[in-house]
Amino acid sequence: MADFDDQLQLELRHRMRPMRGRDPHERGRTTTPLELLYDLTYVVAFAAASDQLAEQLAHGDVWPALGAYAFAVWAVSWAWLNFTWFASAYGNDDVLFRLATIVQMIGVIVLTYGLPVSFERAAHGESPNNLLMVFGYIIMRVPQILLWLRASREDPEHRRNAISYVVIISIAQVGWFLTAIIPLPTAVIVTALVVLALFEMIAPVAATRLYGFSPWNAGHLAERFALLTIITIGEVIAGTTSAVGTLIATAGWSPEAVLIASSGLVMAAAVWWTYFLVPSRLVLERRPERAFGWRYAHVALFGSIAAIGAGLHLTTIAMESGSVSLLGVALALAVPLALTIVLIFLTWSVLLHSFDLTHLPLLLVTLAPLAAAVVVGALSHPGEGIDLDRPGELTALSVVIGLVALGAVVEVVGHELVGYHHTLRAWRNDPSGRPVSSAEPRPS
Repeated sequence: MADFDDQLQLELRHRMRPMRGRDPHERGRTTTPLELLYDLTYVVAFAAASDQLAEQLAHGDVWPALGAYAFAVWAVSWAWLNFTWFASAYGNDDVLFRLATIVQMIGVIVLTYGLPVSFERAAHGESPNNLLMVFGYIIMRVPQILLWLRASREDPEHRRNAISYVVIISIAQVGWFLTAIIPLPTAVIVTALVVLALFEMIAPVAATRLYGFSPWNAGHLAERFALLTIITIGEVIAGTTSAVGTLIATAGWSPEAVLIASSGLVMAAAVWWTYFLVPSRLVLERRPERAFGWRYAHVALFGSIAAIGAGLHLTTIAMESGSVSLLGVALALAVPLALTIVLIFLTWSVLLHSFDLTHLPLLLVTLAPLAAAVVVGALSHPGEGIDLDRPGELTALSVVIGLVALGAVVEVVGHELVGYHHTLRAWRNDPSGRPVSSAEPRPS
């Protein structure tokens, strides 16, 4: 009864609690309601970035749009990743921790308001950075500085590691602010943005090698990343709903509309299925030091999955305005899906410390329907926008989307039939594939 009373008090009272660090080997740790609430703001951010990408692609500003999109996805994903890393190590759910989380949620929304300006500036050959995005990013990051300072005071064992994060984040925020206020040539600013992003990604790895790990929980991190992946897959479902809704409003229900709706949902389900073919939690709980490369791969993965949703949004725009060719739609769907599949394979390789060349035939078979979708798009009225009144146009569009979905299905079926054998073999052949006995993760 006493244990229950203590647990009940923790659930009901959120006054100040010590931030001494969580048990890095706690089994069965799950995501908290606060973390789920925090993730909801990222639904908005990814949706806004996806929509802006689609709209700029429709205008023909391909490379500026991709650059602005990469910048937006990195900023959003990196802030989320860093807070998730901290929360896994020190999340005590007291009042200060809750308030810091809510402030960061405000920062996500502010950054999202800056995305249209970012894409517009990029389309005009300017830097995608702007004050509104920078203010949003800083609002997301400053609470993390304060939380790391608190951890450094209340967890002496990991003080040097916490202080290193304080220094790294602080230097970066000053740099981001300066890039937004100092008038410099676009090439110089873009170079500075790349340097700052690399600094933010590389410096924590160096600091960890010098000062050790903070007490994050590998299984908890695997669940957190998986949940944000699922949230991002929601963009594929939203894009499908929008495209089919536009089609129904224009031409009514038809076999092609049913095929497009089914294909979009199949794409979302296949990406989900493929992602969870990688045994992230099981491996990370035994080899937690591999989380560094694994987490970095997710930054690109979040972007590629959301870009599939952008491709479906572009399909909606194409049907409404006729400003995008079928080839453009095919590329906008096939390329991000292919990139997603490749990134999941790379995530598998990083996690299992294996590069299994026997996966390549399956990868080629998976990419074949995607290539076929691009060919169909190229052969269907090249250089002309989609016109649903043109004979055979709706059928060609449904075939393109169906072929892209087929590529995702091939990946799933191939792994279920033969791929899991490779995963088992890679783990069994890994000389370090054994439980970690130390009290804390250690670098390889």
